[in-house]
Amino acid sequence: MTEVATVQSELPEPSPLGAVAGVFVRPRETFEAMRPHPRYWLPLALVVAAQIAFSMLVLQSGAVANDAVAKQEAKGASPEQIEHMRTFFESPAAPVIVGVGGLVTMAFIILLGAGIAFFMGNLMMGGAITYRHYLSAQAHGAAIGLLDQAIRTGIAWNKGTLDIRLGLGNLFGDDIGPLGRLLDAATDPFILWSTAIVALGISVYARKKYSFGLMAVLPMFVIGLILSAMR
Repeated sequence: MTEVATVQSELPEPSPLGAVAGVFVRPRETFEAMRPHPRYWLPLALVVAAQIAFSMLVLQSGAVANDAVAKQEAKGASPEQIEHMRTFFESPAAPVIVGVGGLVTMAFIILLGAGIAFFMGNLMMGGAITYRHYLSAQAHGAAIGLLDQAIRTGIAWNKGTLDIRLGLGNLFGDDIGPLGRLLDAATDPFILWSTAIVALGISVYARKKYSFGLMAVLPMFVIGLILSAMR
């Protein structure tokens, strides 16, 4: 049997809502208390619901349409193609596609992140904890990441664009390019906070040093940076 089954936490197990709140203020104690029974359903539901809401708000702000049209104009698209794109974003189908796309994307990222961390932690470094533990850490870290999404949504609503920088990308001009976007994502304090919480949760669950959790989440963090640079 694994260590998870034989070692019980001495801390009282928090409620699902208490666990979500706990990772903001007392993350180490919260993960330690959840170790026998890692929770993930509530943070997953909150993150998915919030992602749908944020996607709808950003769509209503016109930021998605504005950026899509700007990209097409930069590529030399014809006026007919641009008008067709505007018509799509004004159609009833746009909210459905954007909402479902945001839901599926967020759920996939969380599940993939937990899977990659499981591979790194258990198969490469001998973590000996279950996939549920990795998913719990990933889901609660994503709940922290909602702060980043909320701020970006508010700025997109006001500016009408998705070109939002919360890191060192603010030091550059209008067109920062892939390297600038990568640097901005790598220095976004909310992304770093979310990643640090995931790493902490994994290390606490596995009863390992913090470096163990960092190594487990590093591949997904790098993938996220690359995707940010490519958008």
